[in-house]
Amino acid sequence: MLKRSCTDLTKIPKEKVRQWLSTIESVIFDADGVLWHLNLPIDGAVETLNIIKSTGRQTFVVTNHSGLLTQELAQKATQFGFDLQEGQMLSSSVSVAKFLGSKGFKKKAYIVGEPALVGELAKENICSFLVPKEKLLQPMEQFAKDMHLDPEVGAVVIGKDEGFNVPKIIRASSYLQDPNVLFLGTCLDTAYPVGKDRIIVGAGAMVASIKAITGRKPLILGKPNPWMIDQLLQSGKLKPESTLMVGDTLYTDMLFASNCGFQSLLVGTGVSTLKDVRLCRNCEEQQKREMLPDTYLPSLAHLQEFLC
Repeated sequence: MLKRSCTDLTKIPKEKVRQWLSTIESVIFDADGVLWHLNLPIDGAVETLNIIKSTGRQTFVVTNHSGLLTQELAQKATQFGFDLQEGQMLSSSVSVAKFLGSKGFKKKAYIVGEPALVGELAKENICSFLVPKEKLLQPMEQFAKDMHLDPEVGAVVIGKDEGFNVPKIIRASSYLQDPNVLFLGTCLDTAYPVGKDRIIVGAGAMVASIKAITGRKPLILGKPNPWMIDQLLQSGKLKPESTLMVGDTLYTDMLFASNCGFQSLLVGTGVSTLKDVRLCRNCEEQQKREMLPDTYLPSLAHLQEFLC
Protein backbone atom coordinates (compact mmCIF):
# COMPACT_ATOMS: atom_id res chain seq x y z
CA MET A 1 0.00 0.00 0.00
CA LEU A 2 1.17 3.52 -0.72
CA LYS A 3 2.32 5.35 2.38
CA ARG A 4 -0.16 7.92 3.71
CA SER A 5 -2.59 7.25 0.84
CA CYS A 6 -5.59 6.42 3.09
CA THR A 7 -6.49 3.63 0.69
CA ASP A 8 -10.01 2.36 1.38
CA LEU A 9 -9.47 -1.39 1.50
CA THR A 10 -13.11 -2.07 0.60
CA LYS A 11 -12.56 -0.43 -2.80
CA ILE A 12 -9.61 -2.45 -4.08
CA PRO A 13 -9.38 -6.14 -5.06
CA LYS A 14 -9.52 -8.50 -2.10
CA GLU A 15 -6.51 -10.46 -3.33
CA LYS A 16 -4.38 -7.32 -3.29
CA VAL A 17 -5.40 -6.67 0.33
CA ARG A 18 -4.64 -10.28 1.27
CA GLN A 19 -1.19 -10.03 -0.33
CA TRP A 20 -0.51 -6.90 1.69
CA LEU A 21 -1.71 -8.53 4.92
CA SER A 22 0.58 -11.50 4.29
CA THR A 23 3.53 -9.14 4.93
CA ILE A 24 2.19 -8.19 8.38
CA GLU A 25 3.71 -10.14 11.29
CA SER A 26 2.53 -7.98 14.21
CA VAL A 27 -0.61 -5.92 14.81
CA ILE A 28 -0.94 -3.18 17.41
CA PHE A 29 -4.45 -2.06 18.33
CA ASP A 30 -5.63 1.07 20.05
CA ALA A 31 -8.34 0.26 22.60
CA ASP A 32 -11.05 2.93 22.88
CA GLY A 33 -12.56 3.60 19.47
CA VAL A 34 -11.08 0.46 17.88
CA LEU A 35 -11.82 -2.48 20.18
CA TRP A 36 -14.40 -0.96 22.50
CA HIS A 37 -16.32 2.17 23.43
CA LEU A 38 -16.01 2.68 27.19
CA ASN A 39 -17.77 -0.42 28.56
CA LEU A 40 -19.03 -2.02 25.35
CA PRO A 41 -17.04 -3.90 22.67
CA ILE A 42 -17.39 -2.55 19.14
CA ASP A 43 -19.36 -4.83 16.84
CA GLY A 44 -17.13 -7.45 15.27
CA ALA A 45 -13.95 -6.31 17.01
CA VAL A 46 -13.67 -9.35 19.31
CA GLU A 47 -13.97 -11.83 16.47
CA THR A 48 -11.56 -9.92 14.23
CA LEU A 49 -8.78 -9.58 16.80
CA ASN A 50 -9.11 -13.22 17.79
CA ILE A 51 -8.90 -14.33 14.15
CA ILE A 52 -5.77 -12.21 13.65
CA LYS A 53 -4.17 -13.74 16.73
CA SER A 54 -5.12 -17.26 15.58
CA THR A 55 -3.08 -16.71 12.39
CA GLY A 56 0.08 -16.58 14.52
CA ARG A 57 0.59 -12.84 14.29
CA GLN A 58 1.78 -11.01 17.40
CA THR A 59 -0.96 -8.81 18.87
CA PHE A 60 -0.64 -5.93 21.30
CA VAL A 61 -2.94 -3.25 22.68
CA VAL A 62 -1.28 0.14 23.09
CA THR A 63 -3.58 2.66 24.74
CA ASN A 64 -3.27 6.21 26.03
CA HIS A 65 -5.80 5.34 28.72
CA SER A 66 -4.08 5.78 32.09
CA GLY A 67 -6.97 4.93 34.41
CA LEU A 68 -6.47 1.15 34.60
CA LEU A 69 -3.56 -1.06 35.60
CA THR A 70 -2.38 -3.42 32.87
CA GLN A 71 -3.96 -6.37 34.69
CA GLU A 72 -7.25 -4.45 34.83
CA LEU A 73 -7.03 -3.69 31.10
CA ALA A 74 -6.44 -7.38 30.42
CA GLN A 75 -9.40 -8.33 32.62
CA LYS A 76 -11.63 -5.87 30.77
CA ALA A 77 -10.52 -7.24 27.40
CA THR A 78 -11.02 -10.85 28.53
CA GLN A 79 -14.50 -10.10 29.84
CA PHE A 80 -15.41 -8.78 26.40
CA GLY A 81 -14.08 -11.99 24.83
CA PHE A 82 -10.73 -10.79 23.45
CA ASP A 83 -7.95 -13.40 23.57
CA LEU A 84 -5.45 -11.10 25.30
CA GLN A 85 -3.17 -11.38 28.32
CA GLU A 86 -1.60 -8.75 30.53
CA GLY A 87 1.74 -9.01 28.74
CA GLN A 88 0.08 -7.76 25.56
CA MET A 89 -1.27 -4.59 27.19
CA LEU A 90 0.74 -1.35 27.13
CA SER A 91 -0.64 1.89 28.56
CA SER A 92 0.53 5.48 28.94
CA SER A 93 0.80 4.85 32.69
CA VAL A 94 3.30 2.07 32.02
CA SER A 95 5.17 4.36 29.64
CA VAL A 96 5.51 7.06 32.32
CA ALA A 97 6.68 4.49 34.88
CA LYS A 98 9.25 2.95 32.52
CA PHE A 99 10.56 6.39 31.60
CA LEU A 100 11.11 7.47 35.20
CA GLY A 101 12.58 4.06 36.02
CA SER A 102 15.04 4.37 33.12
CA LYS A 103 16.19 7.74 34.49
CA GLY A 104 16.90 6.33 37.95
CA PHE A 105 14.28 8.72 39.36
CA LYS A 106 14.53 8.73 43.18
CA LYS A 107 12.30 11.63 44.18
CA LYS A 108 8.49 11.73 44.49
CA ALA A 109 5.97 12.28 41.72
CA TYR A 110 2.80 14.33 42.22
CA ILE A 111 0.00 12.73 40.23
CA VAL A 112 -3.01 14.43 38.69
CA GLY A 113 -4.90 11.39 37.48
CA GLU A 114 -6.33 8.09 38.62
CA PRO A 115 -4.86 5.55 41.12
CA ALA A 116 -3.63 3.31 38.29
CA LEU A 117 -0.85 5.81 37.61
CA VAL A 118 0.34 5.46 41.20
CA GLY A 119 0.11 1.68 40.86
CA GLU A 120 2.19 1.46 37.69
CA LEU A 121 4.84 3.78 39.17
CA ALA A 122 5.00 1.58 42.26
CA LYS A 123 5.92 -1.39 40.04
CA GLU A 124 9.08 0.57 39.18
CA ASN A 125 9.67 1.39 42.87
CA ILE A 126 8.80 5.03 42.31
CA CYS A 127 7.04 6.89 45.12
CA SER A 128 4.09 8.96 43.98
CA PHE A 129 0.95 10.44 45.47
CA LEU A 130 -2.46 11.89 44.68
CA VAL A 131 -4.31 14.57 46.62
CA PRO A 132 -7.89 13.30 46.12
CA LYS A 133 -11.12 15.18 46.71
CA GLU A 134 -9.38 18.49 47.38
CA LYS A 135 -11.88 21.35 47.20
CA LEU A 136 -11.50 25.08 46.92
CA LEU A 137 -13.20 26.30 50.11
CA GLN A 138 -11.41 29.64 50.24
CA PRO A 139 -10.21 32.27 47.74
CA MET A 140 -7.58 30.96 45.34
CA GLU A 141 -4.95 33.34 46.67
CA GLN A 142 -5.38 32.07 50.23
CA PHE A 143 -5.47 28.45 49.11
CA ALA A 144 -2.18 28.87 47.23
CA LYS A 145 -0.49 30.58 50.19
CA ASP A 146 -1.65 27.94 52.71
CA MET A 147 -0.91 24.94 50.47
CA HIS A 148 1.91 22.65 51.59
CA LEU A 149 4.37 21.66 48.86
CA ASP A 150 6.47 18.56 49.43
CA PRO A 151 10.13 19.49 48.76
CA GLU A 152 10.82 15.89 47.68
CA VAL A 153 8.63 16.19 44.58
CA GLY A 154 10.73 15.90 41.42
CA ALA A 155 8.02 15.28 38.83
CA VAL A 156 4.44 16.27 38.08
CA VAL A 157 2.50 13.72 36.02
CA ILE A 158 -0.80 14.71 34.40
CA GLY A 159 -3.26 12.07 33.24
CA LYS A 160 -7.02 11.90 32.73
CA ASP A 161 -8.57 12.82 36.08
CA GLU A 162 -12.30 12.49 36.79
CA GLY A 163 -11.91 14.97 39.66
CA PHE A 164 -9.82 17.57 37.84
CA ASN A 165 -10.34 20.99 39.43
CA VAL A 166 -8.78 24.34 40.34
CA PRO A 167 -6.90 23.10 43.45
CA LYS A 168 -5.13 20.45 41.34
CA ILE A 169 -4.22 23.07 38.73
CA ILE A 170 -2.79 25.35 41.42
CA ARG A 171 -0.83 22.55 43.11
CA ALA A 172 0.62 21.14 39.87
CA SER A 173 1.50 24.60 38.55
CA SER A 174 3.14 25.55 41.84
CA TYR A 175 5.39 22.48 41.82
CA LEU A 176 6.35 23.29 38.24
CA GLN A 177 7.64 26.74 39.18
CA ASP A 178 10.82 24.82 40.00
CA PRO A 179 12.53 24.21 36.63
CA ASN A 180 14.12 21.03 38.01
CA VAL A 181 10.71 19.39 38.48
CA LEU A 182 9.82 17.25 35.45
CA PHE A 183 6.55 17.99 33.64
CA LEU A 184 5.16 14.74 32.21
CA GLY A 185 1.84 13.99 30.52
CA THR A 186 0.20 10.70 29.62
CA CYS A 187 -1.25 11.85 26.30
CA LEU A 188 -2.63 14.69 24.20
CA ASP A 189 -6.11 13.19 23.69
CA THR A 190 -8.30 16.20 24.46
CA ALA A 191 -11.75 14.60 24.23
CA TYR A 192 -13.61 11.36 23.56
CA PRO A 193 -17.02 11.01 21.86
CA VAL A 194 -19.57 9.20 24.02
CA GLY A 195 -22.69 9.64 21.91
CA LYS A 196 -24.38 12.06 19.57
CA ASP A 197 -23.20 15.59 20.42
CA ARG A 198 -21.69 14.33 23.68
CA ILE A 199 -18.00 14.26 24.61
CA ILE A 200 -15.92 13.76 27.74
CA VAL A 201 -12.68 15.52 28.62
CA GLY A 202 -9.35 13.80 27.96
CA ALA A 203 -5.95 14.17 29.61
CA GLY A 204 -4.75 16.46 26.82
CA ALA A 205 -7.11 19.22 27.93
CA MET A 206 -5.83 18.87 31.50
CA VAL A 207 -2.21 18.97 30.36
CA ALA A 208 -3.00 22.06 28.25
CA SER A 209 -4.29 24.00 31.25
CA ILE A 210 -1.09 23.39 33.23
CA LYS A 211 1.01 24.22 30.17
CA ALA A 212 -0.86 27.50 29.68
CA ILE A 213 -0.29 28.59 33.27
CA THR A 214 3.34 27.53 33.65
CA GLY A 215 4.57 28.25 30.15
CA ARG A 216 6.37 24.91 30.25
CA LYS A 217 6.29 22.26 27.56
CA PRO A 218 5.38 18.78 28.86
CA LEU A 219 7.00 15.56 27.78
CA ILE A 220 4.16 13.38 26.53
CA LEU A 221 4.91 9.70 27.08
CA GLY A 222 1.83 8.16 25.48
CA LYS A 223 1.17 7.96 21.75
CA PRO A 224 2.49 9.38 19.46
CA ASN A 225 5.76 9.00 21.40
CA PRO A 226 7.61 5.84 20.21
CA TRP A 227 8.88 5.41 23.78
CA MET A 228 5.67 3.48 24.47
CA ILE A 229 6.99 0.45 22.60
CA ASP A 230 10.72 1.18 22.84
CA GLN A 231 11.53 -2.08 24.64
CA LEU A 232 9.71 -4.13 21.99
CA LEU A 233 11.63 -2.34 19.24
CA GLN A 234 15.01 -2.54 20.95
CA SER A 235 14.57 -6.26 21.63
CA GLY A 236 13.70 -6.91 18.00
CA LYS A 237 10.31 -8.35 18.96
CA LEU A 238 8.68 -5.77 16.70
CA LYS A 239 9.96 -5.13 13.18
CA PRO A 240 8.62 -1.76 12.01
CA GLU A 241 8.24 -2.72 8.35
CA SER A 242 6.03 -5.72 9.18
CA THR A 243 4.00 -4.10 11.98
CA LEU A 244 0.51 -2.66 11.47
CA MET A 245 -0.95 -0.02 13.78
CA VAL A 246 -4.76 0.04 13.91
CA GLY A 247 -6.21 3.21 15.40
CA ASP A 248 -9.05 5.70 15.29
CA THR A 249 -7.22 8.98 15.91
CA LEU A 250 -4.95 10.80 13.48
CA TYR A 251 -2.92 12.89 15.93
CA THR A 252 -2.13 9.98 18.26
CA ASP A 253 -2.46 6.58 16.55
CA MET A 254 -1.55 7.46 12.96
CA LEU A 255 1.24 9.84 13.98
CA PHE A 256 2.51 7.12 16.34
CA ALA A 257 2.63 4.69 13.41
CA SER A 258 4.53 7.24 11.34
CA ASN A 259 6.99 7.98 14.15
CA CYS A 260 7.67 4.25 14.63
CA GLY A 261 7.90 3.38 10.93
CA PHE A 262 4.82 1.13 11.12
CA GLN A 263 2.17 0.61 8.49
CA SER A 264 -1.17 2.11 9.52
CA LEU A 265 -4.90 1.47 9.33
CA LEU A 266 -7.46 4.08 10.38
CA VAL A 267 -10.88 2.77 11.40
CA GLY A 268 -13.96 4.96 11.38
CA THR A 269 -15.41 3.94 14.74
CA GLY A 270 -13.75 6.55 16.92
CA VAL A 271 -12.44 10.10 16.93
CA SER A 272 -11.11 10.91 13.45
CA THR A 273 -13.11 10.89 10.22
CA LEU A 274 -12.36 10.89 6.51
CA LYS A 275 -13.11 14.62 6.59
CA ASP A 276 -10.22 15.01 9.03
CA VAL A 277 -8.03 13.01 6.64
CA ARG A 278 -8.91 15.39 3.78
CA LEU A 279 -8.04 18.39 5.93
CA CYS A 280 -4.65 16.88 6.77
CA ARG A 281 -4.01 16.01 3.14
CA ASN A 282 -4.60 19.61 2.09
CA CYS A 283 -2.42 21.03 4.85
CA GLU A 284 1.12 22.17 4.08
CA GLU A 285 2.32 21.52 7.64
CA GLN A 286 4.63 18.47 7.60
CA GLN A 287 3.44 17.02 10.92
CA LYS A 288 -0.17 17.12 9.73
CA ARG A 289 0.79 15.14 6.63
CA GLU A 290 2.59 12.60 8.79
CA MET A 291 -0.78 11.87 10.45
CA LEU A 292 -2.20 10.52 7.19
CA PRO A 293 -2.97 6.78 7.39
CA ASP A 294 -1.83 4.27 4.80
CA THR A 295 -5.20 2.50 4.74
CA TYR A 296 -8.78 2.93 5.93
CA LEU A 297 -11.74 0.75 6.91
CA PRO A 298 -15.12 1.75 8.36
CA SER A 299 -14.47 -0.60 11.31
CA LEU A 300 -12.07 -3.30 12.45
CA ALA A 301 -14.76 -5.87 11.66
CA HIS A 302 -14.40 -5.05 7.96
CA LEU A 303 -10.93 -6.61 8.07
CA GLN A 304 -12.43 -10.07 8.58
CA GLU A 305 -13.30 -10.62 4.92
CA PHE A 306 -9.61 -10.33 4.02
CA LEU A 307 -8.46 -12.80 6.67
CA CYS A 308 -10.38 -15.81 5.41
